[in-house]
Amino acid sequence: MKKSLLFITVLVLVVSLFVSIGLTGCKTTSATATETTKAAEAPAKKITVATITYTTEIEWFYILDQNYKIAADALGIELIQSDGKADPQTQVDLIETMTQKGVDAIIISPVDPAVIKAACEEAMKKGIFVLIQGQERATVPWSTANFGYNEADMGKLCGEIAAAGINEKFKDLAVVKVAVLGDPQWASSDVRMGGAKKALEDNVKGPKLEIVVDKVSAATIENATKVMESALQQNKDLRAVVGINDDAAIGAVAAFQSAGIDVVKECSIAGEGNNKGTWPYIDRGEILGSVDLNHKGTAEVALNAVVKLVKGEKVDEMMYIDMIKVTKENLSNWYKK
Repeated sequence: MKKSLLFITVLVLVVSLFVSIGLTGCKTTSATATETTKAAEAPAKKITVATITYTTEIEWFYILDQNYKIAADALGIELIQSDGKADPQTQVDLIETMTQKGVDAIIISPVDPAVIKAACEEAMKKGIFVLIQGQERATVPWSTANFGYNEADMGKLCGEIAAAGINEKFKDLAVVKVAVLGDPQWASSDVRMGGAKKALEDNVKGPKLEIVVDKVSAATIENATKVMESALQQNKDLRAVVGINDDAAIGAVAAFQSAGIDVVKECSIAGEGNNKGTWPYIDRGEILGSVDLNHKGTAEVALNAVVKLVKGEKVDEMMYIDMIKVTKENLSNWYKK
Protein backbone atom coordinates (compact mmCIF):
# COMPACT_ATOMS: atom_id res chain seq x y z
CA MET A 1 0.00 0.00 0.00
CA LYS A 2 2.81 2.33 0.90
CA LYS A 3 4.65 1.39 -2.32
CA SER A 4 1.55 2.16 -4.39
CA LEU A 5 1.15 5.54 -2.74
CA LEU A 6 4.80 6.34 -3.37
CA PHE A 7 4.48 5.34 -7.03
CA ILE A 8 1.41 7.53 -7.53
CA THR A 9 3.15 10.50 -5.88
CA VAL A 10 6.19 10.17 -8.16
CA LEU A 11 3.96 9.82 -11.22
CA VAL A 12 2.07 13.01 -10.34
CA LEU A 13 5.34 14.91 -9.92
CA VAL A 14 6.68 13.71 -13.30
CA VAL A 15 3.45 14.61 -15.13
CA SER A 16 3.43 18.02 -13.49
CA LEU A 17 7.00 18.58 -14.58
CA PHE A 18 6.27 17.71 -18.23
CA VAL A 19 3.14 19.91 -18.26
CA SER A 20 5.17 22.80 -16.89
CA ILE A 21 7.85 22.33 -19.54
CA GLY A 22 5.20 22.07 -22.26
CA LEU A 23 3.45 25.24 -21.17
CA THR A 24 6.74 27.11 -21.02
CA GLY A 25 7.55 25.94 -24.54
CA CYS A 26 4.13 27.04 -25.77
CA LYS A 27 4.59 30.48 -24.25
CA THR A 28 7.99 30.84 -25.90
CA THR A 29 6.61 29.77 -29.26
CA SER A 30 3.67 32.12 -28.89
CA ALA A 31 5.93 35.06 -28.04
CA THR A 32 8.19 34.36 -31.03
CA ALA A 33 5.21 34.21 -33.36
CA THR A 34 3.93 37.54 -32.04
CA GLU A 35 7.31 39.16 -32.53
CA THR A 36 7.47 37.82 -36.09
CA THR A 37 4.01 39.23 -36.82
CA LYS A 38 5.01 42.63 -35.45
CA ALA A 39 8.18 42.62 -37.56
CA ALA A 40 6.15 41.79 -40.66
CA GLU A 41 3.71 44.58 -39.89
CA ALA A 42 6.46 47.17 -39.26
CA PRO A 43 6.68 49.73 -42.06
CA ALA A 44 9.70 49.53 -44.38
CA LYS A 45 12.43 52.12 -43.78
CA LYS A 46 11.71 55.26 -45.78
CA ILE A 47 14.25 56.08 -48.47
CA THR A 48 16.07 59.33 -47.73
CA VAL A 49 17.58 61.35 -50.58
CA ALA A 50 19.61 64.56 -50.39
CA THR A 51 19.56 66.88 -53.41
CA ILE A 52 22.29 69.51 -53.76
CA THR A 53 21.61 71.98 -56.56
CA TYR A 54 24.09 74.11 -58.50
CA THR A 55 22.39 77.34 -57.47
CA THR A 56 18.73 78.30 -57.24
CA GLU A 57 19.68 81.76 -58.53
CA ILE A 58 19.51 80.11 -61.94
CA GLU A 59 15.82 79.57 -62.61
CA TRP A 60 16.29 76.20 -64.28
CA PHE A 61 17.74 74.69 -61.10
CA TYR A 62 15.03 76.31 -58.98
CA ILE A 63 12.39 74.61 -61.13
CA LEU A 64 14.30 71.31 -61.02
CA ASP A 65 14.28 71.49 -57.21
CA GLN A 66 10.50 71.85 -57.26
CA ASN A 67 10.19 68.82 -59.52
CA TYR A 68 12.44 66.74 -57.27
CA LYS A 69 9.96 67.42 -54.47
CA ILE A 70 6.96 66.44 -56.60
CA ALA A 71 8.62 63.20 -57.73
CA ALA A 72 9.80 62.37 -54.20
CA ASP A 73 6.32 62.84 -52.74
CA ALA A 74 4.87 60.53 -55.40
CA LEU A 75 7.41 57.82 -54.54
CA GLY A 76 7.19 58.22 -50.76
CA ILE A 77 10.80 59.41 -50.53
CA GLU A 78 12.01 61.68 -47.75
CA LEU A 79 13.84 64.58 -49.41
CA ILE A 80 16.50 66.89 -47.95
CA GLN A 81 17.14 69.80 -50.34
CA SER A 82 20.17 72.11 -50.27
CA ASP A 83 21.50 74.96 -52.40
CA GLY A 84 25.12 74.72 -53.55
CA LYS A 85 25.16 78.49 -54.20
CA ALA A 86 27.46 77.99 -57.22
CA ASP A 87 30.34 77.30 -54.82
CA PRO A 88 32.30 74.00 -54.95
CA GLN A 89 33.35 74.13 -51.30
CA THR A 90 29.77 74.71 -50.17
CA GLN A 91 28.83 71.56 -52.09
CA VAL A 92 31.68 69.62 -50.43
CA ASP A 93 30.44 70.70 -46.99
CA LEU A 94 26.88 69.67 -47.84
CA ILE A 95 28.02 66.26 -49.15
CA GLU A 96 29.96 65.62 -45.93
CA THR A 97 26.95 66.66 -43.83
CA MET A 98 24.63 64.34 -45.76
CA THR A 99 27.16 61.52 -45.46
CA GLN A 100 27.17 61.93 -41.69
CA LYS A 101 23.37 61.84 -41.70
CA GLY A 102 23.53 58.51 -43.50
CA VAL A 103 21.14 59.29 -46.33
CA ASP A 104 20.49 56.58 -48.92
CA ALA A 105 21.48 58.71 -51.89
CA ILE A 106 22.88 62.10 -52.84
CA ILE A 107 21.78 63.77 -56.08
CA ILE A 108 24.04 66.66 -57.01
CA SER A 109 24.43 69.17 -59.83
CA PRO A 110 28.16 69.84 -59.42
CA VAL A 111 29.76 73.24 -59.75
CA ASP A 112 33.17 71.60 -60.16
CA PRO A 113 33.24 67.77 -60.28
CA ALA A 114 36.96 67.62 -59.52
CA VAL A 115 36.50 69.50 -56.23
CA ILE A 116 33.63 67.32 -54.94
CA LYS A 117 35.07 63.99 -56.15
CA ALA A 118 36.80 63.00 -52.87
CA ALA A 119 33.73 63.81 -50.76
CA CYS A 120 31.49 61.85 -53.12
CA GLU A 121 33.82 58.84 -53.12
CA GLU A 122 33.84 58.86 -49.32
CA ALA A 123 30.03 58.85 -49.34
CA MET A 124 30.00 55.92 -51.76
CA LYS A 125 32.41 53.98 -49.53
CA LYS A 126 29.78 54.27 -46.80
CA GLY A 127 27.13 52.75 -49.08
CA ILE A 128 25.52 56.01 -50.22
CA PHE A 129 24.57 56.19 -53.89
CA VAL A 130 25.81 59.35 -55.64
CA LEU A 131 23.96 60.47 -58.78
CA ILE A 132 25.42 63.31 -60.82
CA GLN A 133 23.11 65.63 -62.76
CA GLY A 134 24.19 67.45 -65.88
CA GLN A 135 27.53 65.71 -66.51
CA GLU A 136 28.13 62.88 -68.95
CA ARG A 137 30.26 59.82 -68.08
CA ALA A 138 33.15 61.08 -70.20
CA THR A 139 33.39 64.04 -67.82
CA VAL A 140 32.43 62.34 -64.54
CA PRO A 141 33.06 58.57 -64.71
CA TRP A 142 33.39 57.93 -60.97
CA SER A 143 29.82 58.34 -59.65
CA THR A 144 27.21 55.64 -59.06
CA ALA A 145 25.36 56.95 -62.10
CA ASN A 146 24.84 60.13 -64.12
CA PHE A 147 21.67 61.60 -65.58
CA GLY A 148 21.09 64.52 -67.88
CA TYR A 149 21.51 65.44 -71.48
CA ASN A 150 23.71 64.89 -74.44
CA GLU A 151 25.43 68.25 -74.06
CA ALA A 152 26.59 68.50 -77.66
CA ASP A 153 23.06 67.79 -78.89
CA MET A 154 21.62 70.43 -76.57
CA GLY A 155 24.04 73.02 -77.89
CA LYS A 156 23.23 71.91 -81.43
CA LEU A 157 19.51 72.60 -80.94
CA CYS A 158 20.29 76.05 -79.55
CA GLY A 159 22.68 76.82 -82.42
CA GLU A 160 20.11 75.74 -85.00
CA ILE A 161 17.57 78.20 -83.56
CA ALA A 162 20.07 81.07 -83.69
CA ALA A 163 21.20 80.06 -87.20
CA ALA A 164 17.61 80.21 -88.47
CA GLY A 165 17.34 83.76 -87.13
CA ILE A 166 20.63 84.79 -88.75
CA ASN A 167 19.53 83.36 -92.09
CA GLU A 168 16.27 85.31 -91.91
CA LYS A 169 17.58 88.63 -90.62
CA PHE A 170 21.18 88.89 -91.82
CA LYS A 171 21.30 86.97 -95.10
CA ASP A 172 22.65 90.02 -96.99
CA LEU A 173 25.49 90.75 -94.54
CA ALA A 174 29.07 89.70 -95.25
CA VAL A 175 29.90 89.09 -91.57
CA VAL A 176 27.79 88.40 -88.48
CA LYS A 177 29.41 88.84 -85.08
CA VAL A 178 28.44 86.24 -82.49
CA ALA A 179 28.66 86.07 -78.69
CA VAL A 180 28.95 82.59 -77.17
CA LEU A 181 27.85 82.95 -73.54
CA GLY A 182 29.05 79.92 -71.59
CA ASP A 183 30.44 79.19 -68.14
CA PRO A 184 34.11 78.10 -67.95
CA GLN A 185 33.68 76.96 -64.33
CA TRP A 186 31.22 74.30 -65.45
CA ALA A 187 32.77 71.10 -66.77
CA SER A 188 30.35 70.60 -69.68
CA SER A 189 30.31 74.20 -70.89
CA ASP A 190 32.80 73.66 -73.72
CA VAL A 191 30.92 70.58 -74.92
CA ARG A 192 27.54 72.30 -75.00
CA MET A 193 28.80 75.54 -76.50
CA GLY A 194 30.94 73.59 -78.94
CA GLY A 195 27.74 71.96 -80.19
CA ALA A 196 26.15 75.41 -80.56
CA LYS A 197 29.10 76.79 -82.53
CA LYS A 198 29.17 73.78 -84.84
CA ALA A 199 25.43 74.13 -85.51
CA LEU A 200 25.97 77.79 -86.45
CA GLU A 201 28.78 76.84 -88.82
CA ASP A 202 26.73 74.05 -90.39
CA ASN A 203 23.48 75.98 -90.79
CA VAL A 204 24.21 79.66 -91.44
CA LYS A 205 23.93 80.35 -95.16
CA GLY A 206 25.66 83.41 -96.58
CA PRO A 207 27.31 85.54 -93.89
CA LYS A 208 30.65 84.65 -92.43
CA LEU A 209 30.59 84.12 -88.65
CA GLU A 210 32.96 85.98 -86.36
CA ILE A 211 32.90 84.87 -82.73
CA VAL A 212 33.86 87.92 -80.65
CA VAL A 213 32.85 86.60 -77.20
CA ASP A 214 33.64 83.09 -75.97
CA LYS A 215 34.65 81.18 -72.83
CA VAL A 216 33.17 83.77 -70.46
CA SER A 217 31.22 83.38 -67.22
CA ALA A 218 27.69 84.29 -68.27
CA ALA A 219 25.33 81.70 -66.79
CA THR A 220 23.30 84.23 -64.76
CA ILE A 221 21.27 87.18 -66.01
CA GLU A 222 23.52 89.61 -64.14
CA ASN A 223 26.78 88.18 -65.49
CA ALA A 224 25.45 87.85 -69.05
CA THR A 225 24.24 91.46 -69.01
CA LYS A 226 27.65 92.73 -67.87
CA VAL A 227 29.52 90.60 -70.41
CA MET A 228 27.30 91.76 -73.26
CA GLU A 229 27.41 95.43 -72.25
CA SER A 230 31.20 95.27 -72.32
CA ALA A 231 31.22 93.35 -75.61
CA LEU A 232 28.93 95.90 -77.28
CA GLN A 233 31.31 98.72 -76.39
CA GLN A 234 34.01 96.94 -78.40
CA ASN A 235 31.70 95.49 -81.08
CA LYS A 236 28.83 97.84 -81.76
CA ASP A 237 27.60 95.60 -84.59
CA LEU A 238 27.40 92.43 -82.44
CA ARG A 239 23.92 90.99 -83.00
CA ALA A 240 23.86 87.18 -82.53
CA VAL A 241 23.99 85.25 -79.24
CA VAL A 242 23.92 81.60 -78.20
CA GLY A 243 23.58 81.17 -74.44
CA ILE A 244 24.43 78.27 -72.19
CA ASN A 245 20.99 78.72 -70.63
CA ASP A 246 17.95 80.96 -70.75
CA ASP A 247 19.38 83.36 -68.17
CA ALA A 248 22.32 84.06 -70.49
CA ALA A 249 19.86 84.84 -73.31
CA ILE A 250 17.77 87.13 -71.08
CA GLY A 251 20.91 88.97 -69.97
CA ALA A 252 21.84 89.50 -73.60
CA VAL A 253 18.41 91.00 -74.32
CA ALA A 254 18.85 93.43 -71.41
CA ALA A 255 22.25 94.55 -72.70
CA PHE A 256 21.01 95.07 -76.27
CA GLN A 257 17.99 97.04 -75.09
CA SER A 258 20.16 99.15 -72.79
CA ALA A 259 22.25 100.03 -75.85
CA GLY A 260 19.11 101.14 -77.71
CA ILE A 261 19.07 98.16 -80.08
CA ASP A 262 15.74 96.80 -81.33
CA VAL A 263 16.17 93.16 -80.32
CA VAL A 264 13.20 91.85 -82.30
CA LYS A 265 14.29 93.39 -85.59
CA GLU A 266 18.06 93.35 -85.25
CA CYS A 267 19.13 90.35 -83.12
CA SER A 268 19.19 86.56 -83.16
CA ILE A 269 19.31 85.15 -79.62
CA ALA A 270 18.77 81.60 -78.36
CA GLY A 271 19.24 79.78 -75.06
CA GLU A 272 18.38 76.53 -73.29
CA GLY A 273 16.16 75.56 -70.40
CA ASN A 274 12.60 76.51 -71.36
CA ASN A 275 12.18 78.38 -68.10
CA LYS A 276 8.86 80.07 -67.31
CA GLY A 277 10.56 83.45 -67.16
CA THR A 278 11.76 83.03 -70.75
CA TRP A 279 8.34 82.40 -72.31
CA PRO A 280 7.29 86.08 -72.59
CA TYR A 281 10.63 86.85 -74.29
CA ILE A 282 10.01 84.10 -76.87
CA ASP A 283 6.41 85.26 -77.31
CA ARG A 284 7.59 88.81 -78.05
CA GLY A 285 10.31 87.58 -80.40
CA GLU A 286 13.14 88.99 -78.27
CA ILE A 287 14.54 85.48 -77.81
CA LEU A 288 13.99 83.26 -80.84
CA GLY A 289 13.89 80.02 -78.90
CA SER A 290 15.06 77.73 -76.16
CA VAL A 291 15.51 74.01 -75.58
CA ASP A 292 13.08 72.20 -73.31
CA LEU A 293 15.15 70.21 -70.82
CA ASN A 294 12.21 68.39 -69.31
CA HIS A 295 12.43 69.23 -65.59
CA LYS A 296 9.73 66.71 -64.70
CA GLY A 297 11.33 63.87 -66.62
CA THR A 298 14.75 64.70 -65.19
CA ALA A 299 13.54 64.51 -61.59
CA GLU A 300 11.56 61.32 -62.20
CA VAL A 301 14.48 59.55 -63.88
CA ALA A 302 16.79 60.39 -60.96
CA LEU A 303 14.48 59.41 -58.11
CA ASN A 304 13.21 56.25 -59.78
CA ALA A 305 16.85 55.25 -60.25
CA VAL A 306 17.45 55.71 -56.51
CA VAL A 307 14.51 53.43 -55.70
CA LYS A 308 15.95 50.74 -57.98
CA LEU A 309 19.43 51.07 -56.48
CA VAL A 310 18.11 50.78 -52.93
CA LYS A 311 16.31 47.58 -53.96
CA GLY A 312 19.58 46.18 -55.27
CA GLU A 313 18.71 46.61 -58.93
CA LYS A 314 21.03 48.01 -61.60
CA VAL A 315 20.59 51.28 -63.49
CA ASP A 316 22.36 52.65 -66.56
CA GLU A 317 25.55 54.53 -65.77
CA MET A 318 24.34 57.35 -68.05
CA MET A 319 20.62 58.10 -68.22
CA TYR A 320 19.72 60.56 -70.98
CA ILE A 321 16.74 62.93 -70.93
CA ASP A 322 14.79 63.82 -74.09
CA MET A 323 15.01 67.41 -75.42
CA ILE A 324 13.06 69.43 -77.99
CA LYS A 325 13.28 72.96 -79.41
CA VAL A 326 10.92 75.60 -78.07
CA THR A 327 10.07 78.42 -80.49
CA LYS A 328 7.18 80.80 -81.01
CA GLU A 329 5.52 78.12 -83.16
CA ASN A 330 5.11 75.58 -80.33
CA LEU A 331 5.33 77.90 -77.31
CA SER A 332 1.61 77.47 -76.59
CA ASN A 333 2.36 73.93 -75.40
CA TRP A 334 3.82 75.56 -72.27
CA TYR A 335 2.88 79.24 -72.20
CA LYS A 336 -0.76 80.02 -71.47
CA LYS A 337 -1.14 83.80 -71.53
